[in-house]
Amino acid sequence: MIERWEKAINTELDDYFAGKKRGKESIMSKRAIIYSLEWLSVGYFSALYMAGKKFAKHSLAERINGKVPDANRFLEKFFNDLGFGKLKVIGTQNGRYVYRLEHCSTCWEMPPVGKQVCFFEAGLIAGILEAKIGKRITVTETLCGGLGDDCDEFIARVDE
Repeated sequence: MIERWEKAINTELDDYFAGKKRGKESIMSKRAIIYSLEWLSVGYFSALYMAGKKFAKHSLAERINGKVPDANRFLEKFFNDLGFGKLKVIGTQNGRYVYRLEHCSTCWEMPPVGKQVCFFEAGLIAGILEAKIGKRITVTETLCGGLGDDCDEFIARVDE
């Protein structure tokens, strides 16, 4: 069964990288899945983070040529193309990268729920950077629509 999933996602990724658009994901279905994971596991947030990180490292990173600047450009385009939101690198300093995500498909226009909810997105950023830098990366969400903020902000740092 897992082989079929892998084949299906790889076919979709091949189409994406070949410039063939297949449509955007459904925001409501994404939110329903994330919300439903709360009942499945106390650690659903770490599961979503790790899922994003593994997906990025094993299915996306090998398809991106170059290093961090190329990976950041790819992330901006990928987030936008798939409807995850408008991602921008807003700063880099001392091994840290700061990203702003507007119109995040996980939390944009949702009522505040008192916590960060964009773990999959954080994992995607971590996975791409980790693959390109070759060191462990931790991404922390500092602003989130789930907290009532008008955008998301992520800080990625190299773990020493």
